[in-house]
Amino acid sequence: MKRLSILFVVALFLATAAASSLLVSGAGNTEVTGAGTAAFPAGSVYNGVTLSGSQFGKGLVIYADGSGIGNFYTVLDGSSVLGPQSITVTGVVTSGSANADGSVTFAGASSVDMGDGTPPLSVPFSATVTSGGLTLVLGGTTLPTQTITDGGIDINPF
Repeated sequence: MKRLSILFVVALFLATAAASSLLVSGAGNTEVTGAGTAAFPAGSVYNGVTLSGSQFGKGLVIYADGSGIGNFYTVLDGSSVLGPQSITVTGVVTSGSANADGSVTFAGASSVDMGDGTPPLSVPFSATVTSGGLTLVLGGTTLPTQTITDGGIDINPF
């Protein structure tokens, strides 16, 4: 009887793990939420601004058909020849995917305010997020992966 109980528990665990893997790999919808701060590696630069860190917030859903809905917001902290500079990125999510490695990639249109007095620019963006970091692409520029230093990102299938 004890062996049968153990076998049942193991079978239940394996079935649950398989179902979770199917959901995360794109078989269902995926919710991404999070807020916090992150650090850039040394030498990170965007449009002449040396980046040190960021504050971010996001709330979005990626549907099984590849469409998405939600918002992404980040302030990239850095410095330029003008002194300290904060770049504000406000994005509207329109598409995405749950990746086999457990990360999520989402994309859409963003407004990028360089924080230098010039008007904000409309720039396509994408981001790939994990529970430990995020990689942001603005237009054709891929920024180095940021490591979360406070807060977090939750990725949940539903």
